[in-house]
Amino acid sequence: MSSHHLKGVKKSTLTDKMRSAICEHKKENPTISQKDMQAWVQQKFDLTISQSTISNTLKRASEYLSNEMKNSDVKRHKLAKYHDLEKVLYEWFLQRQDKVNMYGEIIQGKAKELLQKMYGETNPEFSFSSGWLEHFKARYRIKSYRRFGESGSVIMANIENALPGIRSKLDQFQLKDIYNMDETRLFYRLEVDHSLAIKQLEGHKKDKERITVVVCCNGDGSDKIPLWVISKYANPRYFKNVNMNNLNCKYRSNKKAWMTGLLFQDFVGWFDKRMNGRKVLLRIDYCPAHPKVVEGLRNVELFFLPPNTTYKIQPCDVGIIRAFKDHYRRRFYSSILQGLEVEAPDPEKINILTAINFANMTWNFDVKTTTIANYFRHCKIRSEENNVPEPEVGELDEGIQGLNDVISNLYYRNVMDVEHLLNYPSENDAVMESPTDEEIIQSVMNSNDDENDPEPDDSSVVPNVSSKEAFQAIVTLSNYLLQQEQNIPEVVYALQS
Repeated sequence: MSSHHLKGVKKSTLTDKMRSAICEHKKENPTISQKDMQAWVQQKFDLTISQSTISNTLKRASEYLSNEMKNSDVKRHKLAKYHDLEKVLYEWFLQRQDKVNMYGEIIQGKAKELLQKMYGETNPEFSFSSGWLEHFKARYRIKSYRRFGESGSVIMANIENALPGIRSKLDQFQLKDIYNMDETRLFYRLEVDHSLAIKQLEGHKKDKERITVVVCCNGDGSDKIPLWVISKYANPRYFKNVNMNNLNCKYRSNKKAWMTGLLFQDFVGWFDKRMNGRKVLLRIDYCPAHPKVVEGLRNVELFFLPPNTTYKIQPCDVGIIRAFKDHYRRRFYSSILQGLEVEAPDPEKINILTAINFANMTWNFDVKTTTIANYFRHCKIRSEENNVPEPEVGELDEGIQGLNDVISNLYYRNVMDVEHLLNYPSENDAVMESPTDEEIIQSVMNSNDDENDPEPDDSSVVPNVSSKEAFQAIVTLSNYLLQQEQNIPEVVYALQS
């Protein structure tokens, strides 16, 4: 396929540094169109480029965002053939490297298999040679094929054996400099009526109504990192008039709404920038979607917990995520109750934007600093905590009672047990399942599609609101609060200021 240049425009070639800036801008503004990207490039670099140049650049985002490419002024370099295939192959490698003793022939054989699956061809003119293999390893920083547990790594038979080594490492950091990150599936419309929930999660609707939420916080609870939300759709219909920078979270997407190795590297790189000037430890559970090597980190040291230990010594797994889901579902069911009271149609059918708002409020206001600190101490992962009394974590029991109270007001016929609701099997299992080749292909190809179809649900577009309409709404809300028997003075003052 030939490359077409814009007629009448002097040809200008982007440097790798420029392409890196384009990819960074797209990463920070995931719903921006290619046309708007063209305008941004024109304004920033005084260059006019085609949409195909934008598209081709974004398809190689992971490569251009690497440290080497970010600082490169090289204008031309040899392209990796079948770039999308290599991204799929890398995700496959991450998922399988600890189940199979990897060696070059296995990777080369899988590449040939993926070539047939993705492009329907064998292409005898292109061989995945030893030279290609070395370039592939260099592009994705694969230094060896050694399995976790072999020489050079630590595998521990049980938690008792694991703790001394973990404590030795964590004792080197203050509690405020020890962070824990984990992700969880969230069925954000899950009905508490057991029969409705079963129907809701049948078939394709299950994928549509789930998101992955990435939770990260430090040991004393003083720093709750903004949530990352991974959805199935890059451009949900409800986001059309929304400034993505005002979501107070990071929004990403792929076909299955999964955490992937590339997304994990994206998160860790972003987190490292956020920790600018500090030296912190990021504790992570061991799973295929978490590559053990992320290069270029200046402020963050990654510390992977041994397999099969996280359910006892990972604070997010032990209780922080559970507290998050408890408060989220209290907000969700309370909104249903309020909708029923004003006879709103289908109040349970919230859109992704409402789900994100609920998640943000839950994380930033409902999950308390003391709750986070208590669960860190509860895990006794530092030596000094091994000799202190067991911290109180009873706040979660109070939260469960509050959730039960909200649910009882909805008068469901076949109410699900709250414990089952907070530990819904499909939510927990979905994060750990191993994707098939086809699912990995779908995920990677979807993330490269710059113009994804909008979310096919019944949500409407957020209407444009004028300054006059916003002012009138503030006056109305202020008057409403002043008429109530009880209100929050700070809110009234903020509205009137």
